[in-house]
Amino acid sequence: MRGTGPVTWGGEVVYAYFTTSTGVTRVRVSADEADRLDVVEGLRVRIALPGAEPTDGLIVRVRREPPFVWVELTSLTRTATLAG
Repeated sequence: MRGTGPVTWGGEVVYAYFTTSTGVTRVRVSADEADRLDVVEGLRVRIALPGAEPTDGLIVRVRREPPFVWVELTSLTRTATLAG
């Protein structure tokens, strides 16, 4: 899935280009938006792409290419554990 549009990022809405592939999501936002959102590697964020359910992601890479910033996230899935 890929496209452009409003992306919900931790409660904020930003206009971004996005692409997803097997558990990895790449999002391109403006450098100003990235600074405002305090985008750093290792940050856990709740993200919702247009037409998709919100999901938790971990920022694994931030690449600054002014005037844009590419953010790469891996999906964090909830796992159930059985104690016994």
